Amino acid sequence: MQKLTKRMAQLNRALQKAWRYLRQATGDAAYENYVKYCAEKKSSSNPPKRMTRSEFYSDALKRKYSTINRCC
Repeated sequence: MQKLTKRMAQLNRALQKAWRYLRQATGDAAYENYVKYCAEKKSSSNPPKRMTRSEFYSDALKRKYSTINRCC
């Protein structure tokens, strides 16, 4: 029984790591990364204004689609 519990804990950790990797790779964790960045820069002389989640994604969409990014 103890081996099974240990095995389940290992499986749980592996799935959590895989989920974190997937979120980073797909950009789903972008807002959390932004919040961490703001917290790190908070002590600097010119800290960034922290946006809400909806403001962040709205700004990201504007940045993504406001420029021409085609090859021809």
